[in-house]
Amino acid sequence: MATAREFFELNIQTGELVISERVDREVVCGSKSSCPLKYELVLENPLELHGILLQVQDINDNSPQFPNDEIKLSIPESAVKGARFHLDVAQDSDVGRNSIQSYSLEKNGHFSLSVQTNADRVKYCELVLDKELDREEQQELTLLLTAVDGGAPQKSGSATIHVTVLDANDNRPVFSEPVYKVSLPENTPIGTVAVSVSATDADEGTNGEVTYEFSLKSGKAAENFAIDKMTGAIKVAGPIDFEDEADYEIRVQAKDGFGLASSAKVIMNIIDVNDNAPVINIKSLKNAVPENAAPGTEVGIINVQDEDSDRNSQVHCSIQQNVPFKLIPSIKKYYSLVTTSELDREQITDYNITLIATDEGNPPLSSSKTVHLCVRCK
Repeated sequence: MATAREFFELNIQTGELVISERVDREVVCGSKSSCPLKYELVLENPLELHGILLQVQDINDNSPQFPNDEIKLSIPESAVKGARFHLDVAQDSDVGRNSIQSYSLEKNGHFSLSVQTNADRVKYCELVLDKELDREEQQELTLLLTAVDGGAPQKSGSATIHVTVLDANDNRPVFSEPVYKVSLPENTPIGTVAVSVSATDADEGTNGEVTYEFSLKSGKAAENFAIDKMTGAIKVAGPIDFEDEADYEIRVQAKDGFGLASSAKVIMNIIDVNDNAPVINIKSLKNAVPENAAPGTEVGIINVQDEDSDRNSQVHCSIQQNVPFKLIPSIKKYYSLVTTSELDREQITDYNITLIATDEGNPPLSSSKTVHLCVRCK
């Protein structure tokens, strides 16, 4: 959920919420089906806090796209009728009906297409052998695979399937785990190995040589992780920030020397560290306070924010020096700055009040801000 950027601004005169910056749902919320933006509206006199929840609706502004323009398959001529061959999954950054709805294969004399939906509701397809291959008759075939979304108008993307007919290869690579789960601290240095996937193939020689690649990754996962084609080690390739993305899901594919493949899922949970100091915001401040103001008079409204989560985001705010003012907790993350005694302009004409905000992280982080108040005559 994105709240950090200001996509909207409030017209104070009319009360209208106005778009100040174009909202790209795919950039803000990635592949999530729901894209809420949360804001807080503070009213003064009396002090009230209202929540605003805006849902960003998806439009069909992205076309399906395959990871590679060409899908290479090597199929033994001994493959029996009904044999299935895994094909690359196309990606569409849109969601719902605007995402990929179907696949199609150009008409040919050997293959048909089987389209299925996995447990994650991702549509994928397999090439099904309808008529046995004869290497002596035809050594290579070229087919066109098309993915179509459900938008209006529809958008599509295509990839070429290049089939090389070879001798038998009857074993697929098998991953050691169907799902790899990893916990990774944010700010993990680039180049760190997050997890290593492993698959074995019972065939010998080239038929048993396994290589690895990402078969489905989207958004920041595509930017922040890379896989070693030969070893299966998945390394951090970009900055990992819990506040930016709390978890990643990547599908990894293992292929043997002639194109038989299997896939596994990698789930990375990002662990928050206390890397954001609290931010003090002055929401309201009376620059001049009458010296006869009664104790408890409100002279300012203070808001504190911390982008971390859980205890790392719990903030305590206090006044550093001994002055006739104090902070009283108000509504969520807000404090009222009030007087504690009557002021005397003849003794002190103005005050510089230093506010300190400290979170509950380990170690804790803090920040400060100084406000200036003048005392005026009765």
